[in-house]
Amino acid sequence: MLKIYGPARSRSSRALWMAEECGVPYEHEDLTRYPTMDAKSAAVREINPIGKIPVIQDGDLTLSESMAINLYLAKKYGRHLWPTGEQEQAKVLQWSFFAVAELDPPLVQLMIERTFRKEGERNAENEKKNAEAAKRSLAALEAHLATHHWLVGSGFTVADLNVASVLSMIGGAKQDMTDYPHIQGWLKRCQDRPAWKKATAPKT
Repeated sequence: MLKIYGPARSRSSRALWMAEECGVPYEHEDLTRYPTMDAKSAAVREINPIGKIPVIQDGDLTLSESMAINLYLAKKYGRHLWPTGEQEQAKVLQWSFFAVAELDPPLVQLMIERTFRKEGERNAENEKKNAEAAKRSLAALEAHLATHHWLVGSGFTVADLNVASVLSMIGGAKQDMTDYPHIQGWLKRCQDRPAWKKATAPKT
């Protein structure tokens, strides 16, 4: 059975969402049974030497890096999320790499500066630099969504899931989205999906 490692409130949510979209049974190791961060890290390093999550095990395959995981799951279990044409497949890769290369880094830095650091501890230069980088990337995404209902083709694909999963950080990054109405509408469509809600619902 597919096994996914990492808390739901982390980058592991991307793999959990994908598994739910695919309808594939899986086991979720959220690491809460380990009492300390050191213990959690040691447990993860037994599977992924880098010690980072998410990590999945699927049969004899162990795979890390969230975008690689999601592309693998889409191709194996969620063919409805993976386009058939080579050009559309290339666009899926483009948007997935865009998410981790252009959106994720500045949003993470903004979250650090605006949420994790206290007011007097913020690095104003770092915040400004990453705010500008985020705006450039969001402007490009907004322009595309102004003329496209979904990122690739006529329906929801792994490209939408991958980009939307990164943009789930905008709240923590305290990113003003007023100038991006098409992104807001698209993101709502993504996060209204039952699979997203199930993957991110608090566990009882």
